[in-house]
Amino acid sequence: MSIKALIFDFDGTIVDTETPEFESWRLEYAVFGVELPLNLWVQLIGTTTPGAFEPYSWLESKIGKALDREPLRARRRAVMMDLIAAERPRPGIEDWLAGGRELSLGLAVASASRRPWVEQHLRAVGLFDRFDHLATGDQVERPKPAPDVYLLAAKRLGIEPHEAIAIEDSRHGVASAKAAGMFTIAVPNRLTAGLDFSEADLRVDSLDGLDLGEAIRRAGG
Repeated sequence: MSIKALIFDFDGTIVDTETPEFESWRLEYAVFGVELPLNLWVQLIGTTTPGAFEPYSWLESKIGKALDREPLRARRRAVMMDLIAAERPRPGIEDWLAGGRELSLGLAVASASRRPWVEQHLRAVGLFDRFDHLATGDQVERPKPAPDVYLLAAKRLGIEPHEAIAIEDSRHGVASAKAAGMFTIAVPNRLTAGLDFSEADLRVDSLDGLDLGEAIRRAGG
């Protein structure tokens, strides 16, 4: 078998933390009578690279005044964390982890987020111990869409990048995994479902509908 590992993005892929974050911002914008456009928000998904859209500054530009950001940040984060607490692993994730272990595949996370965030939420859904390694955005020089975090995950697993299947939910993430040289499966979430994932090797609505063995065959394994 030439495929030796499965490497998963975290936010929006293993657990949909992205929809709660967007919803918390949408509710905060509504306090000021402003609508948060999804087409602007999706620019942030899957990367920590500063972009054209910064939610505090954009809101300030719409209401015409500076915000007291700390109370806003604390209020919004509390809403977000409550919403995330209700989330469970996305369909098919646990089956793929079990199947990967049965096939003696390495299992890793390659996330743009910081390790404490990833570890906290993996523990909350009981999946932390299912992974051999975590590679996170605070451990690499360049965030997604650069390949660094996927290359780090492959290095820690002791494999070549082409020996892994990457599972992603965002365009930045797909670009990162492809740049690393991995067969990449796009599994969009509720926010990213309308984006163009033509760069991915395969797109599915859910891992629940894709047999792991079939995915490995398609990846050349």
